[in-house]
Amino acid sequence: MSHEVETLSIEEVARLLSRLRQADHLRLAALAQAWISGCPRREAAELLNEALARVLSGARPWPADVPLPAFLSQVMRSIASQWRHEDHREPLLNDADAMRDDSLTTMNHDLADLTERMRKALDDDPAGLGIFEHILAQTSRKDVRAELGINETKYDTARRRMIRTLQDQFSPGWTL
Repeated sequence: MSHEVETLSIEEVARLLSRLRQADHLRLAALAQAWISGCPRREAAELLNEALARVLSGARPWPADVPLPAFLSQVMRSIASQWRHEDHREPLLNDADAMRDDSLTTMNHDLADLTERMRKALDDDPAGLGIFEHILAQTSRKDVRAELGINETKYDTARRRMIRTLQDQFSPGWTL
């Protein structure tokens, strides 16, 4: 006598989920909202999506005799519990996030400041400034030449001049 629980195949699960109506989606969203309480860094939609992803991937087998709302509710409860435990194990994560955000903001400010100073250094050289802007935009040489109305030789000359200007201004050992 086998005690193995019969589960739905991934195809059966996908077929059942594809038949959900708007009212079913709203009920599932309400269940997700109820289970997500206590997880301030997460959202109900994220919880519902994670539950659906686990069910559709086969990571959470669906017993054939359990109705959809009950099964997905328990999957979401389990995931929310896991997330709460992770949040309790990482109490300083918010502080680390804040420090990383401050560091990123400082780095972005420094990069923006450097970029602006480089533009000012190239003010007297419209072709060099145009090439610099295209390097920042990561466009092709062909696009730069077409926009500036210069040929290959003039492009190469202007690019070398731009590099020399920036090297002289910012660092003798710096290369592009």
